[in-house]
Amino acid sequence: MEKKDTIFALSTPYGRSAVAMIRLSGPNSLNIAKTITKKNRFPHRQANFVTFFDNKGYIIDRGLLIFFKSPSSYTGEDMLEIHNHGSVAIINKMFETLEKINACRFALPGEFSKRAFINGKNDLIHFEGLANLISSETEQQRIVATQQTFGQVQNICKEWREKIVENLAILDSAIDFPEEGEDYNFKIVLKDLKKILQTAKKAIKFSNTCEQAYKGQDIVIFGPPNSGKSSFYNLLCQDNKAITSSIKGTTRDKNTTQLEIFGLKASITDTAGLRKANNLIERKGVKKTLQILDISKNFILVLSPDSFSKKNCSFIKDTINKIKNKNLVVVYNKKDLTSFQSVKKKWVSQIPNLDQINSFSISCKQNKSDYQMLISLMKFLNKNLLCVDRNLNENYYFFEKSQISIISSMVIDLEMCIKNIKNIEIASEFLSKSLLSLDTLYGKSDVEDRLEVVFNKFCIGK
Repeated sequence: MEKKDTIFALSTPYGRSAVAMIRLSGPNSLNIAKTITKKNRFPHRQANFVTFFDNKGYIIDRGLLIFFKSPSSYTGEDMLEIHNHGSVAIINKMFETLEKINACRFALPGEFSKRAFINGKNDLIHFEGLANLISSETEQQRIVATQQTFGQVQNICKEWREKIVENLAILDSAIDFPEEGEDYNFKIVLKDLKKILQTAKKAIKFSNTCEQAYKGQDIVIFGPPNSGKSSFYNLLCQDNKAITSSIKGTTRDKNTTQLEIFGLKASITDTAGLRKANNLIERKGVKKTLQILDISKNFILVLSPDSFSKKNCSFIKDTINKIKNKNLVVVYNKKDLTSFQSVKKKWVSQIPNLDQINSFSISCKQNKSDYQMLISLMKFLNKNLLCVDRNLNENYYFFEKSQISIISSMVIDLEMCIKNIKNIEIASEFLSKSLLSLDTLYGKSDVEDRLEVVFNKFCIGK
């Protein structure tokens, strides 16, 4: 990246809106402000109502311009914020005008944040969290990303680093002054390192929960034909996304949609009915359903009175055995039918341990517009299927695979340091390696590849 470059990008959505904001960052920002407004004075962090001109001196628009003087800006460089009316024509004309200015160009994805990192405005952990925060869609995603960006993650990493540096100094002093080595209390060193090790292992263990909370979970709906799977799927979606009919085997392929269940992102998939198929197309549908079952972790089995048969019972029993170590709930559909209770007992009697699985009874036909029933259903799924620890504010927020890999390396080196604590040179070497891992996490060493991955996640303009 050349220092002489001044970059610009739209930081608000492209399209018709009340206001559009264009950001600039780089050494030429102030001169550009003077050029496009024909004004000479722009106090730091003050909003200026100005007229914007193109390269030929014609008026583009009127709006606000704010100048941020280096280093007191987001990027650590001179920056501008241009607030125009949100017209596509105005935005395009501003882009055209800025592009014609020497050493001024469009920003790359995440380039503003990358410059902020390079200029020491914050560490890589912060920017990884910021990218996730910008991308968050649900409340749980926001909580995880907020803690990663502004909260517990940075605090715990800071504590780890301070203690590692402190104890590394003790070990190195013992190496440099061996005659005084006996005076050092290595029990204190061990205590500190074991504490770091404990919290780091806790962070790794909790990372899966954080990943589930941020990235969400997959839920697969399955069952015999004509049990009302697609009707149940439509009920969850509150839309007629899947075709339903009384004809068995109507669903031949999967349907998937994204839902938010009490702040948690969930991907819901409706599948073809499970039975011995009568034709080639239906067999392909059943095969695809079985493939989905193999790779998924959360399942809703939908049963109903008119889908009961001993053949279906056998098929469902075999399927349950295949997913016995995964999360499963049962939804008994069509409870409006007079035969509902008696046939439900038949299902239970034919399929071993079916009564031990948490279940919910519903009539998709009657309860389609029943808001309270829908809330009860969501609570049931949240409690019995989406088993995610919601008390996230008290835990450590690492879920990026790159972060966990680095922390795992740090843990291995800490364990080796503790194991070899009586051999000071070896212990010091492993503790130095753990510090190097932590610095990589922060973005202080060997990070060029990580930088590209992290900042390419950002939208252009951030």
